[in-house]
Amino acid sequence: MMEFEVVGTVESKFKEPVGPDKMRQEESTIVIKPEYEEGLYRIEDNDYLQVVFQFHLSDGYKLKAPRRHGKERGVFASRSPRRPSSIGITCVELLEREGRRLKIRGLDAIGGTPVLDLKPYASVMDDPKKDSTAKKEETK
Repeated sequence: MMEFEVVGTVESKFKEPVGPDKMRQEESTIVIKPEYEEGLYRIEDNDYLQVVFQFHLSDGYKLKAPRRHGKERGVFASRSPRRPSSIGITCVELLEREGRRLKIRGLDAIGGTPVLDLKPYASVMDDPKKDSTAKKEETK
């Protein structure tokens, strides 16, 4: 089994899971461990970040089940926190950096959630429409 390094933790007013729409409207904070603070160098140059985290309270999963709005889907066709690998990823707005503390908006993770990684959102890499447009332009 693979092991992941926890690089930080989420601080949020939410202590238990609620609807992701409600959670994403609120601000929260990611606190990076001291030994990883240098890795935040110039992170504030980014407006948005991809946050990779662990659904640490998620218990079990079903490969196919009714999802959030009642429609049956496979686990890989949903954003369910109940996953074989219990890994979540969400794009958030970076509001402010104070040392090891990143104030963000848009994270659908509760307080105490382990953060596994942060990456800047890069539209050229993360927006599939831009990527496919660039590829089409290259072939002309």
